[in-house]
Amino acid sequence: MSDVVLSIHKNYVRLHRDTGGETEWPLGDELVEIMHDPTGIKAQEFTEALETHASRQTRLDVGLRLYEGLLGGAPPDLWQELQDEADEESPLRVRLDIDSLELAVLPWELMRDRQRALWLNSRVLLRRGRHAGSPGKAEEGNRMGPLRTLIVVCNPRDPDLLADQELAKIGAALTSLPGRIHTEVLDGPSLTELTAELALVRPHVLHFIGHGMRAVAGEQGGLHFNARQPGAGAGAEDRTEKPAAPAWTLGPEEMHRLYDRWTPRLVVLNACRQAHAPAARFAGLIEVCLEQGSAAVVAMQADIESPAAAEFSHVLYEDLARARSIDAALTKVRQHLQMEEPDGPAWALPVLQCGMSDPSEVIRMDFGHTEPELTRLNGSGLFGDLAMFLGRAKERRTGWWDQRGTSRPEQLLAITSAQPASGKTWLAKWCLLTCMLRGDDVTYANLSEYEGGGNEPVTLDWLAVLRALRDACTDQRQPDPVPRAEFAMFNRVVNRGRMGGDIWARRLPASDTDDGGPFLVDVDRHAETRKREIFQAFLSTLRARVQARRRPHLLAIDNAHKIIESDFRTALLPQLLTPVQELRDEFPLRVLAVAPQSWPGFRHLQEVMPGEPVVLTDFQLYDYKRLAREFWERKVHSSTVPQRWTFEGFEQVLDSYAGAFQGSHQAVPVTVYQQMLDVLLGMAGVREAG
Repeated sequence: MSDVVLSIHKNYVRLHRDTGGETEWPLGDELVEIMHDPTGIKAQEFTEALETHASRQTRLDVGLRLYEGLLGGAPPDLWQELQDEADEESPLRVRLDIDSLELAVLPWELMRDRQRALWLNSRVLLRRGRHAGSPGKAEEGNRMGPLRTLIVVCNPRDPDLLADQELAKIGAALTSLPGRIHTEVLDGPSLTELTAELALVRPHVLHFIGHGMRAVAGEQGGLHFNARQPGAGAGAEDRTEKPAAPAWTLGPEEMHRLYDRWTPRLVVLNACRQAHAPAARFAGLIEVCLEQGSAAVVAMQADIESPAAAEFSHVLYEDLARARSIDAALTKVRQHLQMEEPDGPAWALPVLQCGMSDPSEVIRMDFGHTEPELTRLNGSGLFGDLAMFLGRAKERRTGWWDQRGTSRPEQLLAITSAQPASGKTWLAKWCLLTCMLRGDDVTYANLSEYEGGGNEPVTLDWLAVLRALRDACTDQRQPDPVPRAEFAMFNRVVNRGRMGGDIWARRLPASDTDDGGPFLVDVDRHAETRKREIFQAFLSTLRARVQARRRPHLLAIDNAHKIIESDFRTALLPQLLTPVQELRDEFPLRVLAVAPQSWPGFRHLQEVMPGEPVVLTDFQLYDYKRLAREFWERKVHSSTVPQRWTFEGFEQVLDSYAGAFQGSHQAVPVTVYQQMLDVLLGMAGVREAG
C-alpha cells in the first residue's frame, strides 16, 4: 500500500499520496488558535488528557476534537475511502508531518473518529515524522540478524522503576522465537561507560529504562542516571557488582557524544513514572537521534506507570522478534495496552517519530532462511530447551560474533567452566541456533551419546571420535542432516585404512558402510599415513558439502573431555583442528569444543586457538534475583506454572535458599531456579493429592 503524508501547515492541511495527487483543506479553528498561542495554555487542555487523573470521557472528547481539527475540513468521505483501500496484509501507511512546535505537543495518538481510535487500527499505520529521508550513518550494509539490542537501566537501585520486571518481560517475549533478537543489559553506567558499550555492542536498538526530566528555562530535558530514589531500600546497594557511578543526565549534548561512536537504527526512550514527578519531555533527545542518523525513535509523551512500561516492552519485542515493522509493532502494543487498561492513557503514550520513508526498513533483519522454513528451524527439537536459557548475554555472541567485536569469528572456538552444570551445553546450542538462523549448516555432537554401554566411564579414541562426528552429522535429529551417502567415501577409507596391510596398500574394494572395527596399529609400518588419510577423507567430505551448499558449517563437539587425552593431543589436534584453523580462507568449517577446564586436553586446545575460550561461572548473587524474575516470567509465558501462583511466593523460596550464600563469595548454581520450582510443584502436587 502506498504512503500518505498528512502535513499541517500554517492554517491548512495537505494530503499527499505517493501514487500522485494532493488535496488541501483548512485547518480547524481550534488548532489554528493553539498554533498561534505562544503561552501554550490552549494546548494544555489537550495534553492533560494523558494524565492518569483524566477521565476516559475526557480522552474521547480530545480525540474527537483532534480529528475534527485535522480532518473535519477534508472532502467528504476522503478518510473513509483511504481506509477502504487497505487491509492488514497491505496497510495504509500515514505519516503525520507537523510543522508547528505548538501543535506537535498535542496527543495526536488519541485522535479518533466516531467509530474508533485511528492509532489502534491495524489497517492504517500512523506515525509521526517531519522528514522522510534515509538515515545518514545508521548501519546499512550488513543487516544479517540477529537484531542487536542494548538495554540501558538508568537507575538500577530504584525499586520503583521495576527495571527487573521490564527486563524479565522482554526475556519472556523472546522465548517463542529464540535467537532472533540478541539483548545485552547495561546497569547505571557513566557516560564514558555507556559510550564504550555502545561501540562494543553496536546495537541496532538502543533502549533506555529510566526516569525523564522536564526541560526548564535555560536547560534541556533528559534522562536521569544513577539518581538515588527515595524508595530505594538499604538492600538495594547490593543490586550491582560495582559502586554506582555519579549521578548525571543524558541530555542532547551527551546524546551527541554517543553518536560519535555508533548510530543505532532505533532508539526507545521508555521513561517510567516517578512519583509526583512532572511529565518527561524528550523533544531535544529525539531531534538529536534523528538528526544524527537514527531511523526512528519511540518515546513516551507523558508519564507511564512502570507496570505499563513493562507490558509495552513485552509486546514490542514479541512483535519485533516476529519481524513486524516498527509501525505495525507499535499498533499491536497500543491494542494490547488498551485491552489491559481500557480507561487508562497508557496505549496513547508511545510516540513513534520515524525518519525513514518506509517504516518496514527501520530494523529489518535478514536471516539465512525465509519463512516458513525459518520458523520451522527455530522450533527444531535440538533447541527446545533454550527457551529457559538465562543470562550469558555477552557469551552468546560466541558462535556468530567474535568477542573482540569483529563480524567474522575464528574457526576454532571453545566453551569451558570450572563448575559443573554451568550452562556450557546451553551456550553451545545457542551458538548453533544463531548460526543456523543466519544460514550456516550446524551439527551438534554430544560425545556422551557415543561412549558405549556399561557402567564404567568410557573414553573415545580418535577413530571413535570421527565416527561419532560422522553419525552426528547424519543424525535425523539435526536441523539439516547430512545425507549418509555423502560419507560413503569416508567409510571406504576407514574400512581400508584401519585394517592396513594389503587391503590398504593395494586399494582393494571396500564397503560404503563402516564395518566398525578398531584401528590396527601393528599390521604394517604405515599406521601414521593410514591415520592421516582417514582424517583427510573426513575433512574432504565436509569440504565438499560446504562448497556444494556455499555456506559455512559449524560443528559443536560437546563433552570433549570424553576423548582420550593422548589421542586428542597426537591425532585430533594436529590432523583435524589445526587444519580447520589453517584453511579458514578456503574451507569454512568451524569447530566449537565444549569441555571442563580440568580436562588436560583443554590446555592443548588453547595452544592452537587464536582467541580466548569462553569461561562460564555460576551466577553471582547480584544477578540472582533479576534472573529469578526472568525465569518466572518465562515459565508463566510457557504456561508451566499454575496461573494462580505469583512470583512473590517463588521469591520467598529463593530468598531462603540465597540466605546460605549471603556474606560469602560463593556463586549460585545456574540450575537453582528449576530446582526450587520443582520443589514448589512437588509440594503443590502432594497437597492436591492429600
